[in-house]
Amino acid sequence: MLVLESPNFLALPPGAASLFEQAAGESFFSSVAWYDLMARYGVGTGRHVRLYLDRDTSTQLAFVSQAGPKDDVEGARILRSLTNAYSCEHCVILGPNVDRAILLQDLAAWLCGESPGWHRIMLSGLDPVDPTVRAMAAALRHVGMAVKPFFDSGTWYEQTDGVSFSHYLAQRPSALRNTWRRKAAKLERASEVRFAYYDSAEHIEQGIADYETIYKKSWKPEESYPLFMPALIRMAAVQGALRMGILHFGGQPAAAQFWILWRGKACIYKLAHDQSLDEYSLGTILTMRMMERVLDEDRPLEVNFGRGDDPYKKLWLSKRRERWGLAAANPRTLRGFAHAVRQTAARIARPFRPGEPRPPI
Repeated sequence: MLVLESPNFLALPPGAASLFEQAAGESFFSSVAWYDLMARYGVGTGRHVRLYLDRDTSTQLAFVSQAGPKDDVEGARILRSLTNAYSCEHCVILGPNVDRAILLQDLAAWLCGESPGWHRIMLSGLDPVDPTVRAMAAALRHVGMAVKPFFDSGTWYEQTDGVSFSHYLAQRPSALRNTWRRKAAKLERASEVRFAYYDSAEHIEQGIADYETIYKKSWKPEESYPLFMPALIRMAAVQGALRMGILHFGGQPAAAQFWILWRGKACIYKLAHDQSLDEYSLGTILTMRMMERVLDEDRPLEVNFGRGDDPYKKLWLSKRRERWGLAAANPRTLRGFAHAVRQTAARIARPFRPGEPRPPI
């Protein structure tokens, strides 16, 4: 196994670069541009990025992780997937037509045998439907780790292949349609309204400035990584994935939405509005504007709301899927053994409650 410490994702060995390029065809969150962004702006102080490859040429496996000297109050050594609250998806990247069981067993054996040993391995953002996830859990168990699946996040989405905005609107709850029409009419009467749209790097710095102004006036907490969102917006613009709308009210930026359009999927990634203008339902009005533009011009196969089960999302998108994680405790270490015991005891003492997500892995 080849391990790269603090890798430069924009200058990977040719085999690895080719593997990431293939993976990016499936997900924006598997691209080298995304991981470069994460490594630069999405990792906490004292943490470092590790990239595991099966080889430097003809690479067929890549696992991107992060680690720090002390990962919790107990000082445990925990190897985590390179994910954070900005990550919508994550996976162990495999090449096509490979024996995933063998590759993942090799990875698990390597991780379990590293010295000093990892007390725990935490993987987040996984698709439970992906056979690779089940194979990874089996591989970790095979090398003696105690593996516990955990619920990560829900995603609300809608299949929109061939769906126009008018058809989409007709399928929304009547309460949402009525609110939109009533508030839109009120807004037009109240003051000057202007809609700015960005789908390239042209004038994007103004869009970013407006977005940050709006975010500070919204209900949302301060960003954990302040430089991450401006850098992501710039990166998405360069990659052709940017879809961003700014609603100006009374001459001031008042609502913002940042979408990522990638390989037929439109992700409503970040939204915010000036909380002092709640009576105008600016978020609803801007979402309708963005939905109309993206559905009728980009014609995506799917629209989703990224991560999160906020109740309002089901009004806009009617289907839901889940992302899960794997927590693996290493009983070869004292702290790992203690955690495995607690993990097992907790599962016995606390059975699943009605309505609680059940492990699909």
